[in-house]
Amino acid sequence: MSDLESEYEVGYAKPPKRTQFKKGQSGNPKGRPKGAKGFNASLKREMESEVIIREGGREVKVSKAEAAAKRFLAKALHGDMGALKTLMQFDADLQAKVEKEAGQVAQVTAPDQTDEDVLAHFAMQVREGGFDPGGGSEPGHAGDKEVDP
Repeated sequence: MSDLESEYEVGYAKPPKRTQFKKGQSGNPKGRPKGAKGFNASLKREMESEVIIREGGREVKVSKAEAAAKRFLAKALHGDMGALKTLMQFDADLQAKVEKEAGQVAQVTAPDQTDEDVLAHFAMQVREGGFDPGGGSEPGHAGDKEVDP
């Protein structure tokens, strides 16, 4: 042993001088691998983990990301306009396709007199307060009131 090592006390948190890192030398020259830590990596791992959902009367094992997408799409399909708008912002191609199809439909089917009469009647109900946006007690029904033809 040299004089330097004999004077230096080796013990807990005091490694031998010859095994210590040299000045200017990193202890991990390759560094931390990308994606090994951090919020995004944790979120990705969590979204890839699987859960069991009930779909069509049977249990299916899907990733959490897929389960969230199914629920989000279901909300949009049930008329949640905020969910539909957000869904369209996620996929710019989808939004462009929907806008293109909406333009084509508008060109093909112009409103006729019956459509205008229905819209005028609806506007009158809204102004008078007779329109129930909740749709009554059952989903899909216009309310409990009967309308004479």
